Amino acid sequence: MNQITRQVLPDRLRGLALLGIVIVNAPFLGISVEGFTQQSISGPLDLATMFAVISLAEGKFYLLFSFLFGYSASFILKDQSRPNRRRYLRRLIGLFLFGMIHAVFFFSGDILITYSLLGLFLFFISRYSDRAVKKWAITAVAISVLITSSIAAVGVVTAEEETGLEFLQQALTSGTFVDAAAARFETLPLFFILLLLLQGPMAFFAFLLGLLAFRNNLLASPEKYSLLWRKLTIWGWSVGLPLQVVAAALQVTALADGVPSSPMAMFGLGLGLISAPLLTAGYISTVVLLVQRKPTFLSFMAPAGQMSLTVYLSESIVLSFVFAAYGLGYFGQWGAFPVVVAGVVTWAILTIASNYWLKKFSQGPFERVLATISGPRN
Repeated sequence: MNQITRQVLPDRLRGLALLGIVIVNAPFLGISVEGFTQQSISGPLDLATMFAVISLAEGKFYLLFSFLFGYSASFILKDQSRPNRRRYLRRLIGLFLFGMIHAVFFFSGDILITYSLLGLFLFFISRYSDRAVKKWAITAVAISVLITSSIAAVGVVTAEEETGLEFLQQALTSGTFVDAAAARFETLPLFFILLLLLQGPMAFFAFLLGLLAFRNNLLASPEKYSLLWRKLTIWGWSVGLPLQVVAAALQVTALADGVPSSPMAMFGLGLGLISAPLLTAGYISTVVLLVQRKPTFLSFMAPAGQMSLTVYLSESIVLSFVFAAYGLGYFGQWGAFPVVVAGVVTWAILTIASNYWLKKFSQGPFERVLATISGPRN
């Protein structure tokens, strides 16, 4: 789409998602390969930071990003023409390549590899009727609940075993850029399987909701669905948020007590992941309603949303050089609060840069590369 016909809401929601994603990823980039540690939440401000990240961000914003992925993919697949379907498949290849580079050289928790594989399933299901898509969405949720519950139970049983990530931890603490890349490459299968199992089914569920939202013009004509947005807002904040608060409290308490894999902690993890879509829906509906009241709401985030691939990758690039030993070397030395603040500052700088970049160029730099891989639009 060109600038004139580009929809308002998706870019602003992507900009917001990028903020939430960097808040969640920052502890893994700056504290330890497993995120928050007992030492990193020793102070009350650090403890509150972890609680806020888990209750308000963790598990929520990757779903928002996934919803928008499904929504945006529908622009390519809507006419089901052979040239556009080929373009979509080439785009998935491009995302996979970006994901591999990202995972090996900057951040093991990359989501693009998972997206590129799940995108293949979306490719086939995009031809199905709304009724069939809804059935697949329900199936994805059921699979997610089953897998999440199983992984939480396994986490309790294997709590005393080594994680196998010590090599990566050491490389980020004192190794060179090549050492860190080698360690990320070695642990790539572990991270990929874990992310695919924990996030994959729910991400695919969000893909399908994005597909349905596109077909029904939910973001293109949000005023037609005011009642739906109000209901989602109520459910998201009155039910979704309390469940996330409980999930966060269980996990934070367990880590502060030095038992991060206790049964209550694993229950909190499972509860948080399973109920996350409710609060995510609350976020989306709240933004929609606020934009309807004030059309300029979150407009400053839109350029970052338009350059979401560039900003997403750049967040990891910047933070990896801030914290890893081959950069400024602060990995594992800061508490939760300054690490998360570093993530927010990085997002803010990149958002400002995006505003300036799009005044001179029509696309972000990585978007241009992906467009070249995907091929021309029809």
